[in-house]
Amino acid sequence: MDYIRPTPRNPIYGLLADQLEKLYSPTQTQQMQGLMRLLSVPEVSKTLNLLSYGEPLTTGAGGIGGTTRIKPEVAEAALAVAPLATAGGRMAARAADVGIQTYGPKLEKAIEPLLESQYAKGGMARQLMEDLTQGTRSNVYLENKPLTPNPLVGTRYEVDYLGNLAPKTPTQLEQLKGSSLMILPWDSTTRNMRVRSISDELLPTPVTTQGGQDFARDLENIANEIGGASGEAIAKRIQKRVIQAQKENLAAGGSGDVYMLPSTMSTYAENFSTMPTEILLQLIKKADLPKARVDAINDSIRNFKDAKGNQNFTAFKGIDTIEGQQQLFTGEGINDTAGELRKAFVNRMYLKDNQKAINFNEEDLVNALTDEALRGLPRGYTGNTIIKANPEGILTPSDHKSYSTNFPGTYAGSLEGGLLGNVPVEMLLPKSYGRIEQEFAGKAGDMRSNVIGALEKRGGGISDLVDQEMIDNYYKFLEREKLGLLD
Repeated sequence: MDYIRPTPRNPIYGLLADQLEKLYSPTQTQQMQGLMRLLSVPEVSKTLNLLSYGEPLTTGAGGIGGTTRIKPEVAEAALAVAPLATAGGRMAARAADVGIQTYGPKLEKAIEPLLESQYAKGGMARQLMEDLTQGTRSNVYLENKPLTPNPLVGTRYEVDYLGNLAPKTPTQLEQLKGSSLMILPWDSTTRNMRVRSISDELLPTPVTTQGGQDFARDLENIANEIGGASGEAIAKRIQKRVIQAQKENLAAGGSGDVYMLPSTMSTYAENFSTMPTEILLQLIKKADLPKARVDAINDSIRNFKDAKGNQNFTAFKGIDTIEGQQQLFTGEGINDTAGELRKAFVNRMYLKDNQKAINFNEEDLVNALTDEALRGLPRGYTGNTIIKANPEGILTPSDHKSYSTNFPGTYAGSLEGGLLGNVPVEMLLPKSYGRIEQEFAGKAGDMRSNVIGALEKRGGGISDLVDQEMIDNYYKFLEREKLGLLD
């Protein structure tokens, strides 16, 4: 005779479900509940409960392409658990990835021992976790739209500080009185940071950053009086500009000292350097892309046009060949520099379809390489780094992967105040800026961009004497900024 009996509950699945449910219980603080909700803990608990009673994780019928659908809570649970299935069985919640400092440690302390112990036992508990993450990878492209931003995008990277940088020295503008200031374009990458992972994918060979404004703070560069590095032709031009600025300073009754101020460049300026390319080549290799995707990427690079409409990379050998990968660092056989080829390569890899194919977000890669003191700044902000120029110094060969030649200079501090210690260049070079601005009046193009470009490249008339008027105007600007009176 048939009779009704309780459905037996799997003890391991049930234990996990009950423990996670406690974390989301009404007894928790509102903030803790919010964190649980963000990490999809309720959905994970529901999914575990379904499994504990042997219930299906799908609805409908008809197989693939029919009416069968994964239950919403199961799909969300799988996405939530995917980052937890990492090498070595570490099952820790990644609260820090969404910037929640206070409750992250509490969450990790609460669930990590449980998940790790159950995973270590093997059997059904381990099978569950692996089943939930089957077909997924920890490095995935995450949708991120302006109206619906994903809080994880831009945070999924791991870097280690390797040391060997002098501490930032706060400097007041009045300490530079009598000297002259000039700007140089500088990318916003870091120096002496080891990038270990991007979008949760460990790099087989970690990439050490070499560039950025902290180049001048490197202890070895300070000892050797190296201010920066560039191509040989540009390094020679920089030194000539320094010598001219010193002449103009002395003619104006100055001290003869000249200070170079690195100025932020446009978005993606770092793509000229080797670092993004080194990382992307590793991600491409790990993604094991199909031939059709590789061919499409290669064609897009060969067909890439520069601002003048030139196709300089038609002889690119391809990302899937040793010769093509070498071209990205040597420029051999193409009609432009290796740096310009790298810019085209990274530009193509940042297309959404390619990000999805490789399973990474460009924001993760960009932020992994960007100095936090400069993150988000537009072009033409300066003050984060001050470099005392040496007009009598000599150029030397550089060990920088992207640039061949060092030019002389010594780190001399960082301005206090302003936006993250930075101010628009027109506030520090008001006379030169204003004079060039008048030249460009009525001409096509963005006025500010044109003036900054002239200040960065011209051979003379591009430095300002630090006098009392400049100092007073600078502090008035900082006060207006502090009061929120700026546009």
